[in-house]
Parts: sequence; C-alpha cells; structure tokens
Amino acid sequence: MEQKDSKNILIIIADFYDEISSNLKNGAINYLNKIKYSYDIKFVPGTLEIPIVLSSFSRKYDGFIVLSCIIKGETDHYDVVKNIALSEIYKIAYANNLIMGSGIITANNYEQALSRSKISKENYGGRAAVACHKLLSLINE
Repeated sequence: MEQKDSKNILIIIADFYDEISSNLKNGAINYLNKIKYSYDIKFVPGTLEIPIVLSSFSRKYDGFIVLSCIIKGETDHYDVVKNIALSEIYKIAYANNLIMGSGIITANNYEQALSRSKISKENYGGRAAVACHKLLSLINE
C-alpha cells in the first residue's frame, strides 16, 4: 500500500464468509483510494474478535472501518454474536472517541447479505468508508 494522505485508516474485517468479506473490503478500499487515504487491513476470524483488535489499535490510527457479516440461523447464536459484538465495538468507540464507520451486515440469509456486500448493490463496505471519511472531515473542520 502506498502512502497517499495524512489520514491513516484501519480496516478490521471478520472474514468468516469469504465472498461477503471480500466484497465489503473492496467497497471500502475503492472509496479510500478515491479520497486518497492510506489504510491497513487486519483480518479476524469472526465478528466477536473485532472489539479486541479495535481496542488494541485504538490510538494508532485516525479512523476505523469495521466490516463483518452475521447471518441469522436456526439458533439464537446470531443474537448472541450480534448483541455482544455490536455492544463492545461501540463501547470501545465511544469511550475512546474513535472515528469509525461500521459495515457490519446483519441478515436473514446469505443472499440478502451478499446483496448488501456487493459494490454494485448496497455496498456496505463503501458506505462504512464514507461514514468514516465524513466523521473525520467533521471532527477536523
């Protein structure tokens, strides 16, 4: 990755669903390249691991983008993962005043999640990058 601008973003990606996480990553990277922000990427196995990485790097970056997908299944595991992970992610972000864009997809099924991840569809990765950029711009006015 080449150095582009003074803003350095950490993208944290839970890559449990390869195709979806790849789409989310591409959406975020496309936007960051367009606005000339530099970035690093850290992959974690699942959504529950995002808070640990976010907390560990909270003072080393100007902004953060968290990307993941949680798909509802036949058990309550979906609710457990979603509730714990989102609560912890935002607790860390708010306690540390982190600039963060969230592209965490919660979906009823794989097809719905895939549509939300695709750049040509709902582009949650790109949307998370836009949110991060807008917050950085607002805070640094």
